[in-house]
Amino acid sequence: MLNLSPAKKGAALAITGSILWGIMGVTSQYLLQNKGLPAMWVVTVRMFFAGIVLLIADYFIYKKEFFAPWKGTKNICQMLIFSFITIMWVQYAYLSAVEHMNAAMATVFVSLAPIATILWMALRRRRLPHFYEALCCTSAVLGATVMATHGDMTTLSVSEDGIIYGIMLPIAGVVYTVQPGYLMKTFRPSNVTGWGLLLGGTVLLPLVHPWTITDSTELDAFTIFNVVYTVLFGTAIAFWTFLASLKYIKPHIAAIYELVEPVSAILLSVWLLDVLYQLPEFIGTVMILCPVLYLSLIHRK
Repeated sequence: MLNLSPAKKGAALAITGSILWGIMGVTSQYLLQNKGLPAMWVVTVRMFFAGIVLLIADYFIYKKEFFAPWKGTKNICQMLIFSFITIMWVQYAYLSAVEHMNAAMATVFVSLAPIATILWMALRRRRLPHFYEALCCTSAVLGATVMATHGDMTTLSVSEDGIIYGIMLPIAGVVYTVQPGYLMKTFRPSNVTGWGLLLGGTVLLPLVHPWTITDSTELDAFTIFNVVYTVLFGTAIAFWTFLASLKYIKPHIAAIYELVEPVSAILLSVWLLDVLYQLPEFIGTVMILCPVLYLSLIHRK
């Protein structure tokens, strides 16, 4: 790893983080659908413990400016918004989408975030999207429609709740991209993300009471393994490796490698959870991921 060029280091880190995220979608689906754990339970446990792991790693690696995001009124306000609105909403929307759809479809809907970001920026700048942007957006929306209907426009192949959370995902992705921009540029992303996860999870603890889940759900060894993976590898280490990749490669390149996430989630869902991923879902996925890949290459400046 040390002998690799910066570009290869960045690629390895970004791909690792994306694969870990994809696997986390599958472990989350198992917890939500097979074990019947509530989405808020998984959100709370994931945020709280992943936040602790990220902050401990950040402290021992950097040993400086640990509390920097909490100095100054502007920083504190931005951190509170990031912790209690932005990151909490993203976590809840994603896991709820997994609960009502499956990990494969949820991660594909997550990939719509760049499309939604383009539409938001066009609206903010009071201009129409460029032709190629409009074409990509149209393809992505049609792809999502094909996935949601299984190719039959008169019916839905997922629940109405699944559609609602699927629509929320790219919107949440825009908020997650735009709102913490100042914080991510001013402070270490690992530090900001760690604080956001920990504080959001801490606030949810007294509301969700995750320690009472054993009253209704048996936490066997395999369930505990999935929880540990979701927290440690699927959240803390995945965030760390992906954010670390930005030291070596530009964000638009990292975004391209991030497309490995839905691919890994699809393959594992089909293999481990016997999720049916047929031709309409495949076509819809291609209609979404190809425009996202193209836009990532076009917007490299």
